[in-house]
This record gives sequence, structure tokens and C-alpha cells, in this order.
Amino acid sequence: MDSLHPPVFDSGSERLLPRLDTDETTDVVTAVETPAQGADRRDRLTLIALVGQHGEPMIPIDGEVAVFGRGRNVDVRLDDPGLSRRHVRFFRMDGGWWIEDLGSRNGTFVDGERLGVPRRLRDGDRIQIGKGCVFRASLHDAVEHAATKRMVDSAVKDPLTQVYNRRHLDDRLTQELAFARRHRTPMSVLLIDVDHFKQVNDVHGHLAGDAVLRVMGKLLQRIVRTEDLVARYGGEEFAVVARGIDARNAAILAERVRRTVEATKFPTAQGILRITVSVGVATFREELRYETVHDLLAAADAGLYRAKEGGRNRCCAD
Repeated sequence: MDSLHPPVFDSGSERLLPRLDTDETTDVVTAVETPAQGADRRDRLTLIALVGQHGEPMIPIDGEVAVFGRGRNVDVRLDDPGLSRRHVRFFRMDGGWWIEDLGSRNGTFVDGERLGVPRRLRDGDRIQIGKGCVFRASLHDAVEHAATKRMVDSAVKDPLTQVYNRRHLDDRLTQELAFARRHRTPMSVLLIDVDHFKQVNDVHGHLAGDAVLRVMGKLLQRIVRTEDLVARYGGEEFAVVARGIDARNAAILAERVRRTVEATKFPTAQGILRITVSVGVATFREELRYETVHDLLAAADAGLYRAKEGGRNRCCAD
């Protein structure tokens, strides 16, 4: 049966893969060792969420491969106990998109049929992952894909800084806290406030303040890991959600943020500005299991308050 499965390859790989042909009578999939032909124009895939808690109404898939599951080391994590840690793989090959179940416990279904071998997706296919996550496959060209991605971004991103907005932060925090509680793993939140931001606006103008916030958003995205979330919490405050990070490492991350911001030159139309931040940290852990998202944010906010009261440009944890 292994011969029926396409070879596993890294997301960044651009090497050609063998083409898979399906016999419509027997449904047998075979690999054909011929170079990939020109791609169909409708070669971009977006999954439209129909049922389940996914955090996103639509998931545009970039790159060549995307693994979905409830584990940590996947491209798209779905917080659903009915999913396996590495549940299903979407991959692009021979100008189209394919779906492969990765030996999951509860299976993957396309239009009601449980997958046994990889299957090529068609526009409009209904995909059920496990028991409670259902998507519709939408295939489109590069222009449509870009438009879809812009629509998704406009719903979940802050227009000024292009990090996630407060609404998406609240949704993700709910999911991350549920995951941490269920699997008894740590999860940390950092609240980051730009020190003396009102003075920046008063002395240099609101355009300079906006420039500082835009640079801050980009800076934070470079500092954190790919799987972490950066969001604008409100005004000059940002939040970082770091999954699987314990209190010690959260403190290290907070100090890295503080030092990096302090060493960064912030270019504005009025010249280079020097900025510092205060950081409050809260960690969900075995000995301190916050019951709600509000409790976790309140603890991080209390740490932020202590950092500002202590003279700013410092980090304080729960």
C-alpha cells in the first residue's frame, strides 16, 4: 500500500513529483513517472469552514503542502479532540491539489466517502476531518486566491499594523487555553505596552505614532516563532500568545522583546525615534491553571502594571 502514497517532501521543496493517475473503475491510484505538466490556472486552494471551531472562516493554503491536526508540529492546528495529532495532508501535484489521510483514528471523508488512498480534490468537494470539522474546497486562480486572502486578512488583521486584531486574539486565546487545559501543557501570554506613547503623538504627531506601531508589529512578528500569535491588544498595546512555552521561557522571550525594541531605531517622517516597552507575562501551568481567558489576561495586565509602576522598560511575570 505504501506505493500508493505520494512521497513526503518539505513545504519549501520545488522538486517535481510523480503524477498520480486514478482508474475511475477500480479507484486504484498509481504513480506515473512523467514530468509534471503545466499547471491548471485554478491551482490555488482555500478551505471554507462549514462546521467546527477553526479560528478562521477561510483557510487559504500557501506553499505546496499543509498538514492539519491537533498536535503542535502541524501547519494548521484544529482544536478538536476527534482529530489525530497529524490527521490529514493537502499537497499540490501535477497542477492540482490532493488530499491524504495520515492514518488518523476517526478518518477523513470527501463527499461522504472515507479516504483510503490519496484523492485529487475538485472545486466544491465537502471535506470532513475527524468527527466535527467540515470544510468546502474552493479551487481558484492566483488572482482569486489573493482576493480571498485579502478578505480573510481584513476580517482578522489590524489595518494599521497588519498583526491580528483583538477579536481574533480573543478567539485564539479561547482555543489555546482549552488546548492547554485538555493536554496539561503550558501556554503563555505577553502584554506589551509602548512606553510614553502619548509623548510620541504629542511631540512628533500622530503619523509618527502610527509609524512606530507599524514597526512594532513587524518587529514582534520577527522575534516570535511561526506558531505564536501577535495581535494588537488596543491602542499602543500588543499581545503575544506563545503555545507550549513555560514560565521560564516566557520570561526569556519577554526580555528578548524588551531588549530588541530598546536597540531598534524607529524611522518616522520626523526622524529616528528610540522606543522602550514594558511587558507583563502570565503563564497557564500545572500549579497555576487560570480558569478563563479573562483571568489569564488580567494576570498579564497586572504584570504589565507592575512593570510600568517600577519605572517602565522592564518585564514582570505572574
